[in-house]
Amino acid sequence: MELILTGPEKFVLRETLEKAINDMLMEIANTDNRKMREGLKEREEILNTILAKLPAEVYTAA
Repeated sequence: MELILTGPEKFVLRETLEKAINDMLMEIANTDNRKMREGLKEREEILNTILAKLPAEVYTAA
């Protein structure tokens, strides 16, 4: 599957992924349940993999 995004869409997606990863890291740090923490770490890895595939686009609103 190929996903074609515009520059602004890439920018917003990158921003959203970065925020989700930061939130996930905070949640991992505050989770005592081992199984839950492992699941969150897996999700964080997936988000980082997606983010790595997304080119860094510079978006400036006109």
